[in-house]
Amino acid sequence: MMLKSSALIIVAILGLGGCAPDKQKHFVAGAMVSSWVYAETGDHLNACLASLGMGVAKELIDSNNNGHADEKDVSATLAGCSVTWVWDFSAD
Repeated sequence: MMLKSSALIIVAILGLGGCAPDKQKHFVAGAMVSSWVYAETGDHLNACLASLGMGVAKELIDSNNNGHADEKDVSATLAGCSVTWVWDFSAD
């Protein structure tokens, strides 16, 4: 299971190589928040919802401070929750 998590993280990092540094930061922030929520609750959906909520809140703050909210930033933050999803195909 740890190998699958590591592989997912490596693929995500390699895929982010072509992204703007700001989007990479959003992805990492989303991954951190969702990982923490998942560690506390064991619920993938809540982990991703926390990541989404944080991304939306940050963009609301941005829109009030400098008048510019970016939906791509929210998407990058939400994409960070993907590191908490580990697909387990083992038989029960």
